[in-house]
Amino acid sequence: MGRLAVVLVGAFFLAGCAFAGSDDAERGSGPAAADPRQSVQAVAAALGFVAHSDPDVSVVDGYAILPVAVQRGEQPIAEGNANPCAQPPAEPFTAAERASIRAAFHGRSVHFVDDPVAALSRRGPGALLLAAARPLLGAQRGTVMIISCVPGPQQVLVNVHWDGHGWQAMATGAG
Repeated sequence: MGRLAVVLVGAFFLAGCAFAGSDDAERGSGPAAADPRQSVQAVAAALGFVAHSDPDVSVVDGYAILPVAVQRGEQPIAEGNANPCAQPPAEPFTAAERASIRAAFHGRSVHFVDDPVAALSRRGPGALLLAAARPLLGAQRGTVMIISCVPGPQQVLVNVHWDGHGWQAMATGAG
């Protein structure tokens, strides 16, 4: 009976340690690793950052497919590269990805467009149309390539960092 009591006390102790560790992670007191499933948060933060305070923004509905050298800002979008402002994306964002992007705009109007050429022809001069490439993320930092389609494709690199709770955008240079 004494052995059973020792085993039970030990099991409860270990279970308590496991729960305490998970509480620390949830509160953010321990080191947090970036969650790749939340990479859309990095894209959302970058889109919101590039859009500044524009009250009405259109976003191409899906990730732009660009070579890694273009995503890193090492090469411009050229004739040989796919122009995300001139073609629909291969695959639209999921409903969860759209919701994350909308949340980053804090109540401003965001429209998702599947045909950027048609969207550009319908929108007035100076209307903002943005496209995003998949983020290049490490554990704590990364880069997101955003393409502003007005007046023509302009690459904007946005540095992002993981603050323990989500991805945050930081100012960088434009390509």
